[in-house]
Amino acid sequence: MQALTLFNQNFAVAESLLQLFQVFNGLSAQELKEELRLAICAHWQVPNNSIVHHACNDRVTVLARSASPIPGSLVMSAGLDFLLRQAVVVACTSLEAFFWDALRENALTVVQARRTGADETLKSIPLTLGDYMSISQYDDPDFRLRQLILKNFARGTLYSADKIEEIAKVLTIQKLWDLVEKRCGEPASNLKRNSGELINRRNQIAHRADRPDEGEAADGHGLRPITFAWTNVRVQAARTLVSAAAEVIEEAVKRLESDIKVAREQFEARKLAGEAARE
Repeated sequence: MQALTLFNQNFAVAESLLQLFQVFNGLSAQELKEELRLAICAHWQVPNNSIVHHACNDRVTVLARSASPIPGSLVMSAGLDFLLRQAVVVACTSLEAFFWDALRENALTVVQARRTGADETLKSIPLTLGDYMSISQYDDPDFRLRQLILKNFARGTLYSADKIEEIAKVLTIQKLWDLVEKRCGEPASNLKRNSGELINRRNQIAHRADRPDEGEAADGHGLRPITFAWTNVRVQAARTLVSAAAEVIEEAVKRLESDIKVAREQFEARKLAGEAARE
């Protein structure tokens, strides 16, 4: 499934952001021993009186020349939280892109299977009179109907976890969360809650720069507090959801393809029977 491959590529960025947070978290400016400073100057081939900035934690040491100082965000309290917020944005964007790509990838199969009654949700997709006319005028009506289905999801944005179920139903999948739970073992309620909180936080970051509403707690930078633990749980929930949903979607598409094959065989059989009767 191409949608899953793209998700894994995009999601790797979110995981890298979390890894960077773990590596640099707790970094603080430190005095550099003179003998080490001179050794660094010699290694860089700069004058011995050059200023070398130094910051470290128990996992990494950062050295920088005065011309390229260590960013203040690396050493200030909560300065690295921007990495967590970006991980939220990337993970959520990867999540919504997966379902959008899965729909786009399989929409034509869904359309072709409508003749078998496999997808009742197609009836609920709003079509204007102009849409119906354009379908009848196309050389390939199925392809045009596919375009109209995708048009309803053109924004490709998830404003809540309910949108995931809506897309799944277009792919003929009922009770997505229950099916996902059977495959991954994670309670559906947990996955839906964590995915919903990830989506809501992404929306807050994207539309309000993660500024708190009146009465909400704020960190030292005037933003909603965020922690690695909170972020990691919800980012990993997105991976679990997509990994299990990919299996569910693949099975649903195989069933539709089987329905299409049977319908075509029946059509050909009736056609041959009709030709034989006329002879």
